Amino acid sequence: MYKSLILLVCTACVGLSTAQVFGGGGCPHAVPQASFNLTEYLGDWYEIYKFYAAFESGQSCAKANYQIKPDGHIRIFNSGFKDNNPINATGDAYIPDLKNPAKLKLRFSSLAPYGDYWVLDTDYTDYTLIYSCSGVLGITHYEFAWILARQPTISAEVKTKLFNKVTAMGIDTTHFTKQDRSNCPDGL
Repeated sequence: MYKSLILLVCTACVGLSTAQVFGGGGCPHAVPQASFNLTEYLGDWYEIYKFYAAFESGQSCAKANYQIKPDGHIRIFNSGFKDNNPINATGDAYIPDLKNPAKLKLRFSSLAPYGDYWVLDTDYTDYTLIYSCSGVLGITHYEFAWILARQPTISAEVKTKLFNKVTAMGIDTTHFTKQDRSNCPDGL
């Protein structure tokens, strides 16, 4: 029984490590933004930086659009290109605790559980910093992070500010890669 549990944990860790940023120990101590105004957050966001995520591998010109659905949830429509072909995915998010509105839950399949989508910082008009971390028995964890902007670029000052913010929370910025925005069609 004990050997089976160890094998299961090791198999899960190997699988997770190929899917996103993987690390030993527990999750860094990320702190979501204290206040969050969903209405101001809605609309288009361009992906500028991201942690590696298998579901985005090879994607360029990534963009997200956030809209309120009739049930109060948030529709997230992600679009981009892979191998010069348009791709998209539609997700569902919600705020489970109005006392912590920057801690959203998100999923892109009705068969998947909701995962964390924490807004660590946003000014609503220029940038947003998103983070998610899940642990496996306190032995290991896997992380996702994105920096999105209202325009296809951000200033060096905003990048430095956001990188410094996550570094102070114990999040390794060397995992960020810049989104390929070369040769994007108009609107992406």
